[in-house]
Amino acid sequence: MKVAVVCAGAGRAVGCGLLLGLLVAGCGQNPPAVGHLTGAEVGRMAEHELEAQNPRLAAGTLSCPELALELGAAVRCLRTTRLSGGRVVEVAGTVTVTSVTSGGRLHVAMDERAREFGLTGSHLATELRRRYRPQSRTRPSRVVCPYLRGVVGTRVTCRLDVGGERRDVDVVVTAVDPVTYTTRWSPARAS
Repeated sequence: MKVAVVCAGAGRAVGCGLLLGLLVAGCGQNPPAVGHLTGAEVGRMAEHELEAQNPRLAAGTLSCPELALELGAAVRCLRTTRLSGGRVVEVAGTVTVTSVTSGGRLHVAMDERAREFGLTGSHLATELRRRYRPQSRTRPSRVVCPYLRGVVGTRVTCRLDVGGERRDVDVVVTAVDPVTYTTRWSPARAS
């Protein structure tokens, strides 16, 4: 921060000295931050805080909205974690500003239950390709599937290219385990 102090005249020397003394006394302290944190900054800071407090926590990313840098200001964020076996888990949480000095300090409180979990489309496609080959004797050249939400009865359509033809295969969730975030599925029908 640049500060220009201009003092002129004989009677102003004492006042100017006091002003300079106040300005210099403020140097070296952490000035209070003003404004806001972008959503990306909030997510990065909150994720760092979570991982520091919980070293065994699976790595993830927090998506957050912009946050006013004011004591007590809070936003709801969503943490997404990709686990083995194509599992995706989303847990919501609240991020609260606890200090506004040195760029801010945040407290993170995650909800106890996952908001949603399921399987990535790429994992589902790999598994469907593996299961499809023994039935048709022809391996699909391409399989594309969307994300499969971990709720019994959820149905998605995967597209397979087999022998130059496009085939749609519906996949339906048959069972879930909300403790391990496991989603079991089976092909519903082929067209």
